[in-house]
Amino acid sequence: MGEKMVDKVVRIACNPEQIRNIAICAHIDHGKTTFSDNLLAGAGMMSEDLAGKACALDFHEDEAARGITIDSAAVSMVHNFKGKEFLINLIDTPGHVDFGGDVTRAMRAVDGAIVLCCASEGIMPQTETVLRQALKERVKPVLFINKVDRLIKELQLTPEAMQQRFINIITSVNKLIKQIAEQEYGDRWQTLVQEGSVAFGSAYHNWALSIPFMTENKITFKDIIEAYSSNDEEKIKALAKKAPIHQVVLNMVVRHLPNPVTAQEYRIPKLWHGDLESEEGKALAKCDPK
Repeated sequence: MGEKMVDKVVRIACNPEQIRNIAICAHIDHGKTTFSDNLLAGAGMMSEDLAGKACALDFHEDEAARGITIDSAAVSMVHNFKGKEFLINLIDTPGHVDFGGDVTRAMRAVDGAIVLCCASEGIMPQTETVLRQALKERVKPVLFINKVDRLIKELQLTPEAMQQRFINIITSVNKLIKQIAEQEYGDRWQTLVQEGSVAFGSAYHNWALSIPFMTENKITFKDIIEAYSSNDEEKIKALAKKAPIHQVVLNMVVRHLPNPVTAQEYRIPKLWHGDLESEEGKALAKCDPK
């Protein structure tokens, strides 16, 4: 009999270097809840057929009724990266400006953030707000550009125009990081396509791409464009098998977002106002449970 998920979580939790505490943050209606559903489905925690419909992390009746996330919700999942298991503790945060307090609280509990942005709409006011909240708490960001399918099907952009759209979004995000983050992190935390801290995809169709994944799996944007241009639903569905969103995104998380041992060293001086030279202060900075 296979190991139960809860037993896996408990086992991996004993090794902080194999943990990633992360949040998903975005402007409202940029696809965050569908995105998080697909990560859960990829980890085997819900049916793939229900992803984007179940809204698994929207557990209040008013969230379902209004179609928005109101309260932050947390879930733990296990991800296998290059033969090693990692525990991903994920918090889905609200995208509506009225619930910004929940975003701030969530950022104090995580070490990294997936900043999700719509490829069609680009950087919106709440995108900047949630990024500001993350950087203020010394939370390192990576970038996911969602709804790429809209650029192909609705806007019918050429590959060159799509590339320019991506460049504009990435440049805007990096400019904000440079402006908002403390000086020592402004350069180090830039999101870079070639290094794989930027991914592109469609949460609705459950696929994603990053440079490392494209290199390792011999798939290109040309394959994506051809699938949508053919208007063949089977080819579009096949993208989720060739480049599953959970694999691409969680690989990026493991590669580029810090584990608690690394993060606590520079985050505790910001988060904890006690004596850093005390026994407790040193233990917190070293992520020492003893």
